[in-house]
Amino acid sequence: MSRFDYIKYDDIALAAQQGIKAAFQHAETMISQIADGRAKSLALTALEESYMWVGKAIRDDQIGRAKAELQEDRDPAE
Repeated sequence: MSRFDYIKYDDIALAAQQGIKAAFQHAETMISQIADGRAKSLALTALEESYMWVGKAIRDDQIGRAKAELQEDRDPAE
């Protein structure tokens, strides 16, 4: 399995992702209330980057549990 393969999340990974996504959406809502500017843009960019790394951590955790199934309908080139 390549580090670039998409995998189907199991129930544990899905629950983690959904809970974390809700927290990130709340943070996004709070940050969006700040006046536009460089600091706000950087905060939103950092939030996006953090969300990406959390997704990778969830994926890696699932693979570590030996419960990884490739997502056949996803093209790794996308």
